[in-house]
Amino acid sequence: MNFAAQLFYSSHLSERLERLYSPRPALKDSEENDPFWQREELYLGPSQPGSSYKYGPVSNGTVGRRPTLIEPERLKDFGVEELLNGDVKVHETKVAMAPEVVLMDPPKTRRVSEFRMIPRPPAQYLRFEDISAAAFRIQSGIQKTPCTYSRLSKQYGMEIYLKKEHLHYTGSVKERGVLYLLTSLTQEQQRMGVIVATDCNFSMAVAHHAVDLKIPVFVIMPSSCSSPRLRIYRDYGAMVISYGSTGRDSQNHACHLARENGYLYLEEDENAAYLAGLGTVGMEIYEQVPKLEAVVIPAAGQYGLLAGTAAAIKHLDSRILVIGVEPEDFPLLLQSLKTNGPIKDMHSNPNKKLYGAGSGEAVHGPSFGVGQPDQ
Repeated sequence: MNFAAQLFYSSHLSERLERLYSPRPALKDSEENDPFWQREELYLGPSQPGSSYKYGPVSNGTVGRRPTLIEPERLKDFGVEELLNGDVKVHETKVAMAPEVVLMDPPKTRRVSEFRMIPRPPAQYLRFEDISAAAFRIQSGIQKTPCTYSRLSKQYGMEIYLKKEHLHYTGSVKERGVLYLLTSLTQEQQRMGVIVATDCNFSMAVAHHAVDLKIPVFVIMPSSCSSPRLRIYRDYGAMVISYGSTGRDSQNHACHLARENGYLYLEEDENAAYLAGLGTVGMEIYEQVPKLEAVVIPAAGQYGLLAGTAAAIKHLDSRILVIGVEPEDFPLLLQSLKTNGPIKDMHSNPNKKLYGAGSGEAVHGPSFGVGQPDQ
């Protein structure tokens, strides 16, 4: 009985081992041809009986160390791997990152005080806005003079109107510029006072309006000045001082007193406020004369009236002609226009008896810029 059982078991075991170790038949064309299942490493024993398995000896139909059933080629999509003694060794993959962007330091914030403040260059031309502001400022202290029809119209065959600026208190158009100049001073300058040193309509207007504005005013005159003229300044309320024998001596002394005492030395130059005040004449002429075509303005010695009036008239209507008239013996403006720039020295000697101190005057930048003819 035991022998029969052993024989049955031996035959059964031989058939089983034969099935396990026999080579797998070739696949037909219709069957799946997958190289993964055709690898001999997947079989549990050697391809031929009696041969040892290359990864280890066979013991009772099994190998000493069972190989892995995972095909490394199928794992290429999951990383770089290799088969080593039946184990899978995974190499660490380093991801190359983009280079780090190094940000630059922000620009240094600078304070406004660190910037160098470049002053704006002074305006070369008189603006109409300044003239309009002057007209509003002086309207309470300067009367609006009439511009009447003249009998000269019949003689010359055209309509002629005369602007009567001689009706001002001091008899001069320069009151307009002087009043606006004095009201434009700072409170400190008005408190310290002003000083003049020429006997002219400008100084008379300064003396009159400075007293009305309660501004201390000093008038320095040479000994050659007549007594009636000095009396006029005193009647206006100015402090009159006689010094020197010529106008140059009195002017030097006035500059000396201004430096020592803080007075503001005023002279008839082309101050922007002074020109704006004179320009109010042009605004009035434009309002008073219907169908205005041309304006004729005297231009001798000082050209502020011509510059201010031309700036106002040309702004209101550029088609209106502005004509400046000066003596033939003293054509300072004409020579300036010929040389295309302000000049100070005249080639011909002017009539000093007629113009007096005015013979040393010159055309300055603002008047020259406004006085240029239209292109």
